[in-house]
Amino acid sequence: MNVEPKWRLQRMIKPEEIKDKTKRKYKDFLKYEIDILFDKEAESFFPLVIRGDTGNVNDDLLKRQKELQLLIAKSKNTVGKGYSLELEQVSSRKNGEQTDIKKIYFDDEGQFLDYIGETKSFNRFVNAINIIRQKTIISAEDIYSWCCAHVSDLLTDLEDRFWEDICLCAEWLEQHPNSNLYIREIKLPVHSKFIESNKTLIKSLTPKAGFELSFEETFGLHSKPTLVRIRSLDPDIQTEVVGTGVEDCSISVSDLNSISEDFYNAYKKIYIVENEMVFLTFPKVPESLCVWGHGFTVNVLKDISWMANKQLFYFGDLDEHGFEILSTLRRHYPTIKSFCMTCKIFHKYKEYLVRGVRLNGNVVSENLTAEEMEVFNLIRNAPVEKCRLEQERIDNEDIEKSTEI
Repeated sequence: MNVEPKWRLQRMIKPEEIKDKTKRKYKDFLKYEIDILFDKEAESFFPLVIRGDTGNVNDDLLKRQKELQLLIAKSKNTVGKGYSLELEQVSSRKNGEQTDIKKIYFDDEGQFLDYIGETKSFNRFVNAINIIRQKTIISAEDIYSWCCAHVSDLLTDLEDRFWEDICLCAEWLEQHPNSNLYIREIKLPVHSKFIESNKTLIKSLTPKAGFELSFEETFGLHSKPTLVRIRSLDPDIQTEVVGTGVEDCSISVSDLNSISEDFYNAYKKIYIVENEMVFLTFPKVPESLCVWGHGFTVNVLKDISWMANKQLFYFGDLDEHGFEILSTLRRHYPTIKSFCMTCKIFHKYKEYLVRGVRLNGNVVSENLTAEEMEVFNLIRNAPVEKCRLEQERIDNEDIEKSTEI
């Protein structure tokens, strides 16, 4: 049996493949340039050799000549720009005298950038670094580390003065600690949403970059108040806000925490629900208040001190995250009870089960009762396509029965 020689299986690299391989070197080149700009020791990036199959002088002659001619025609050797080819003449036992490619390479930065069409982006990149070096309030070594970690940010095609404005904001925040202003009250020549839109970048260019506090807490700014939506479930009790009785209202956490005793003494039970429609249609319950928790925002309720003296109930989606929210609430209010989050309800509404999301790492929620743990395990062991029951699917009749505790 005739076996095809291995060299016949080789294929010469194509110009478009050279282009793709060269583009993939761009990020490495930028990291090299950062080292050069900051006077770090770095091995020269050029000449940059592009690795790839260059065929064999014993390959099929016609096929090889066609592929070689295409590579040479598009090279700097022919057109005066692009990749360079180092060629040599060699003798082939099969094909006689042949031109062989020893190396595909780029001589310098300009040739490389022009070939991949990144000259403008590179100039923008260098300009951004120069601005940051001139204007930021962190050390040169910190700026170097920052540049290495933010290559993609430095490449972004942004509006004029973007980096000047980022540095201006960072400097102002460092020079005006604890101003207690709202972000949009800061008097700087930037558009109104600039700071809010670029909090992460601005903070990263200050000495407080490593602080785990929120942006506002880090720089002593005033935060927008967190609102809690509440609804009276007793027709005979209206929630009095600024002298006006209403059934449904939103109020800041600080105001709700400091509200008058007459308000919170009127209620004995508080029902916390996750879904807005359930909140709006929740059945009437004497001397009771409904709170819209909507997801993990229920965490803000921990700051409302008088709630600890009430009978607290929680109703969320029957999924892993619903029980995790319950677990979080129970850390602050150990006596809180769940309702409508039972195996019976899960089975009763099985036709409405939908795809759910597992907790990260498949962790198991803590602080659950034995009955709640039974439901959690039922959900955990269900197929992911059928492991979530949205609470709005549950009839008000069942909700009403559950409130008769």
